[in-house]
Amino acid sequence: MTITDTAGPLPSATANGQARQAALADLPAPLEGNGTVEYASHGRLLVIGAEKPALDAAERLSGQLEVYVLLTDDAGPGIGHPDTGRLGSRVRRARRLGVAGHLGAFRVIVSDGGAERDLAAHLGLGVDACFDLVLDLDDPPAIVCEKRPPGYYAGAVAGELAHALVELPELVGEFEKPRYFQYDAEICVHGNRGQRGCTRCLDACATEAIRSVGETIEVDPYLCQGCGSCATVCPTGAIAYAWPPAERLLDAVRGLLRRYAEAGGQHPTVLFHDAGAGADALEEWAGDLPESVLPVPVEDVGGVGPDTWLATLAYGAGRVLLVVPADVPPSERAATLCQVRDVNAILLGLGHSAERVATLDPDGDVRALAEVPDALVAEAATFAGLGGKRAVMHQAIEHLHAQAGAPEAVAPLDEGAPFGAISVDPDACTLCMACVSVCPPQAVLGGQDQPRLLFREDRCVQCGLCEATCPEDAIRLVPQMDFAAHAVPVERLLHAEEMHHCPDCGKAFATRKIIARMEERLAGHWMFRDEQARRRLYLCEDCRIRAVLSDEGSVDPYRH
Repeated sequence: MTITDTAGPLPSATANGQARQAALADLPAPLEGNGTVEYASHGRLLVIGAEKPALDAAERLSGQLEVYVLLTDDAGPGIGHPDTGRLGSRVRRARRLGVAGHLGAFRVIVSDGGAERDLAAHLGLGVDACFDLVLDLDDPPAIVCEKRPPGYYAGAVAGELAHALVELPELVGEFEKPRYFQYDAEICVHGNRGQRGCTRCLDACATEAIRSVGETIEVDPYLCQGCGSCATVCPTGAIAYAWPPAERLLDAVRGLLRRYAEAGGQHPTVLFHDAGAGADALEEWAGDLPESVLPVPVEDVGGVGPDTWLATLAYGAGRVLLVVPADVPPSERAATLCQVRDVNAILLGLGHSAERVATLDPDGDVRALAEVPDALVAEAATFAGLGGKRAVMHQAIEHLHAQAGAPEAVAPLDEGAPFGAISVDPDACTLCMACVSVCPPQAVLGGQDQPRLLFREDRCVQCGLCEATCPEDAIRLVPQMDFAAHAVPVERLLHAEEMHHCPDCGKAFATRKIIARMEERLAGHWMFRDEQARRRLYLCEDCRIRAVLSDEGSVDPYRH
């Protein structure tokens, strides 16, 4: 199938082609940043599995690597020293309990009579010794995440074993890879005051490199392989893709679209692709690629998220396409598709077609390339990619909204979207302000000296902390995009109550509803059966102390 520009008259295919050449000529090479992570491997390999396949694989590699073997079949309660006649004292038989680590630093724990024992130490390799490489022939293997750590091979399937036998001998020496991420705990909404909030990055990580550490998260740079799904789903930008930093990528895209327009190009589509399957697909499509399609190479398409897509459209693109390889792990693919859905829902609310952002399979149907929609804006935005993910999205949405023809007031979004409001049940809410105390972005606010609950929708990231914290179960998340609330942020009143005043001194110290709830919960309690005790419920703290002392016949220290 031949793919050509079809959306109305263009100056000429040649003019668009020349504009693309002019625009791409100054596009930086795949951008880098944020340093590297180093590995060191001395070639110490552990082969895990049943006796015959494990020993066969070990012998094939023993001339190239320092090989040890853990036999897991017929393992007893302790560590056995089987006399296999093969590989001598480097063979043990034991029940495997766990394997963890990465290239150059794998620790393997086995059962030793009910106790846990480090296998490398047991083999006499040293107290702090590790295995550099692991070939795991067990089924299932010890590590089952979607993207396994560098240096770990699960070779139970014949094809996988053949691949491992070729690659393992090459993994000796010093290696480095990019440090793909940056993390800012100050704007993370994973938790607060003992409550669990957002877990999007943990749910999306294909390598299981992210773990919860109380109210924040921690990323293991040695396990991270740069898929970028964590940054794509993060609602605040606390975890950000840093190879390159987002502002550098946005500056490159803005310059690309500006040069294309200045050279007379029309109907630009920006296509993000990686240097592997994406670059191969571009080469295959080369003769048929519409001249209005502007390819932008990135480290991993999974690291290009909604802030970049929306900004690209605000900079003048008509569409954003993402070349997603077929072998992308399910969690990474799901993260991208989830954010594509949310962005298209916002664009639909602005009056645009719901496919302005789309994914392409390199081996699938590429007819989407033939669509050449007009730009979403008559005047391209010029804002820089500074201020973080949330600021970029706000600027992009504000620019797109300002030039939209007939936008909806509110665009409904699916559960999990990073924008929205909260609803408060007025009958249940006592204005205890627990929600205010746990909201990191300060979207939920108190009324200072007034019993009121206020809300700033432009700040809400739908982390769920307020909902999880509310003792009255009065809060629900409402995923949506209220364009006016983002264009002109205001504090909206969610709930208000009348104050209760101390009957002795007149001090206002709680809402009437809180006092009523106390009455309900303490009704029938043995400490509040008499009238004097019940009356103390209505008193402020100071007057309650006086009342207790007076009822007990003590001297009132406040009386002069």
